[in-house]
Amino acid sequence: MAAMGQLIRYLPLFFLAASVCFGQAGTAPATVPASEPTALTEPAPVPTPLRILEEIPLPSLHIERSYWRSVAGNQEFYVQTDPGKYTAVDLKGQTHTALDVSLVPATDSMNPSDLFVIDLAQDPRGGVIAPVLWNETPNKTRAGILRFDEHGDYNELIWLDTELIPTHVAEFSSSGDYLVTGYDPYGQVHVALFNFQGKMVIPQVFSYGNTEDVAGKQTAGQADRPSDQSVLKASLIQMASGDDDAVYLFNPASGRKVIRVQPSGKWTEIDLPKPASLEGTLPLAMFVSHSSLYLDEAILDKEQKLEGVSVLKHFALSVYDRYDGTLNATYRMDIAFGATPVSLSPREFYFLKAKVLPGGALSFSLIRAGS
Repeated sequence: MAAMGQLIRYLPLFFLAASVCFGQAGTAPATVPASEPTALTEPAPVPTPLRILEEIPLPSLHIERSYWRSVAGNQEFYVQTDPGKYTAVDLKGQTHTALDVSLVPATDSMNPSDLFVIDLAQDPRGGVIAPVLWNETPNKTRAGILRFDEHGDYNELIWLDTELIPTHVAEFSSSGDYLVTGYDPYGQVHVALFNFQGKMVIPQVFSYGNTEDVAGKQTAGQADRPSDQSVLKASLIQMASGDDDAVYLFNPASGRKVIRVQPSGKWTEIDLPKPASLEGTLPLAMFVSHSSLYLDEAILDKEQKLEGVSVLKHFALSVYDRYDGTLNATYRMDIAFGATPVSLSPREFYFLKAKVLPGGALSFSLIRAGS
């Protein structure tokens, strides 16, 4: 199906730092604009380098191929080791199964192997949630949310009452409701609110500049072919659940600000000052702690276009006050393990590092770094 194919095309945006560090080509066809300048009362901090404090080999984690996906969660990493299977790595180097799509029981005519995992996100209660797609028929795609508990055991599959193709999902910590980003068959980008049963409550919490009359420009047979720009815009949005029963959302297309969304759908904006000496950036991930908000970005060369990216070598990790957006620290990493970190504190982090072995297989280690 066209929608599935377009989304697969942009999946590298989810794990771009991991893949392109080993020479995988990026596929997105647009330039990510530099963030708009923010008025500051004092100069923004200049990014300082992180120092490697410790490296811990992970002998139990080994992949027989060089293409992999990973995401950071709450005090652990999740790594795709096989199609539909992920392994969790805690900060002591211990591993366990975090998500296995084959554990989903077959219902109706559905084969679990047909479920396509789009993204991973941390359940505020310690588990893992994942937006998924299923080609129910050759002409119909169904979207849902997979839930796994903190032990990696299958919990449930919640079907979403929508035609949206989801790109990211985050859960509100108390209600169990969901904020979902995605795009519809006409290319409109949505930030929608769903209840815990998967029923859509608010189709569009706020608009992200869907000013074109996309539906009016569609002709017969084109309703399932949203534009590449719409798919890219939805894919670049970052979301994270907070322990304050809110979901934080960052969209580079709307400027350098984060949106704090409440379970009711009400939201507020928090401006994020731009670190000094950064030009264009590509957002890779955002995560929040009790008091801080972390924005992880790749630094693009001047005039660099994602369609021409083959290697990303420069990364910035900025630490903001979660409540008012004050930029407290920013770090620059000019090393290949610049993928999304797990935060121990605003000054100390763990990174997952992969090493390419002869023949193309991968071995892994944990890097502890600090300022």
